[in-house]
Parts: sequence; structure tokens; C-alpha cells
Amino acid sequence: MAIISFMAYMVSNNISAMLTRIDTIAISVSAILISILWIPIAFQFFSTDENKRMAARSRLKNAAIGTFIYILAVSGLLYAIFNYIITGS
Repeated sequence: MAIISFMAYMVSNNISAMLTRIDTIAISVSAILISILWIPIAFQFFSTDENKRMAARSRLKNAAIGTFIYILAVSGLLYAIFNYIITGS
């Protein structure tokens, strides 16, 4: 019986480690996607051309809203909000 409980412990330990790695990978990919979104805006924002700076200001709002929605979606909060609106619980 001790061998079975030890094997169950090892399997659950391995699954926990695997889920931790998947979580780390998902966070890394999310950081890369968000930085890809913000890099062009930063280049335009610090440009010497005033037209590019004005375009960057308008894109800044859209990028901030997009980042906020992405964080809500990845964290699961967006699902919880829509679930609450639809089902009321």
C-alpha cells in the first residue's frame, strides 16, 4: 500500500511541476505578445516628427485598451465577468 501512495505522490508531483512550467511558458508568450504590441508605438512616440507622435498618441489608447482586455482574458476574469452577466451567478 505504501508503494501505491508513493507512486500517486510522484505522479501528482510531476503533474504539478508540468503545470507550473506551462504557466511559466504562457506568461512568457504573453509578455512577448504585449511587447510586440507596444514597441512600434514607443518608436513613433519618441520620434522627432510631430505627425508620428500624434499618431502614436491615438494608437496609445488602443494599445492600452487591448492590453487590458488581453490581461483580463488570460487571467480568466473576462470569462467570469461574462458568465456573471449571462447567468447571474
